[in-house]
Amino acid sequence: MCAGRKPGLWEATMNTAPPQTNSFRLGMVVALPGEAKAMLGRCQWSSHGELELYSSGGLASGNTLWVRCGMGPERAAKAGAYLIEHGVTHLGIAGVSGGLDPDLRSGQLVLASEVVDEDGNRWPVDPSFHRALTACFGSEIRTGGILTTASPLLTSAQKALRFERCKALAVDMESAAVARVAASSGRPFFAIRAICDEANRSVPAALFDLVDELGRPRLLKLIGSLLHQPTLLPVLMRMQADFDRALRALRCGWQVCCRLNPVHYEEGEERK
Repeated sequence: MCAGRKPGLWEATMNTAPPQTNSFRLGMVVALPGEAKAMLGRCQWSSHGELELYSSGGLASGNTLWVRCGMGPERAAKAGAYLIEHGVTHLGIAGVSGGLDPDLRSGQLVLASEVVDEDGNRWPVDPSFHRALTACFGSEIRTGGILTTASPLLTSAQKALRFERCKALAVDMESAAVARVAASSGRPFFAIRAICDEANRSVPAALFDLVDELGRPRLLKLIGSLLHQPTLLPVLMRMQADFDRALRALRCGWQVCCRLNPVHYEEGEERK
């Protein structure tokens, strides 16, 4: 457990012991409908308060419980806590992210070796799970740190500063919250991200404000902004192209994750 841990929504999971079973049941957190659709296709999700739920086949056709929660650490913490309460043995998060490493391009995949927050708290991922997933991906993925921030890094200067400080490859707003929940409840954790906006690209704040917490466009504000500032249109089109590229990579990434055989992973755990 990381020093300097702050109290919050994850405290409810502190005394939730891992299930005493050999079964493998993965819990996955995803923030946006577009991300979920890229990995799972069109699905019928059920509502549970602010959360959306779906159960699917997954790693080696094992059962996977998904929670779609929207953007931000508080929502992600609620999603992780829900999954722990419902008996998952492993916890993961997948989605798009911003690039911090200048060498990463839109559409590249990052598999976290650790997750770090803005206070410098670090959560290493489960080493056996990480090795197994790395073997599945081979050279198709970069491995390294993922930074989680409470608000988006919209400018290239902000991204460059964070990269200099922590050397993380990518930045999001959810992974650390899920990693914290996993650590506090003793569950193996992993995170996979597809780069959307590259490190040298800035996102106008006016455009980020045109979507809600689920990534859905606020149509009236969008139309008004484009009428008032038509120069935003080519930027918006470029952002959509980057997002589409990241979603295609995310789809391929989840397909690769599904090559992981839980039996082989659990055997590796026993040999440690």
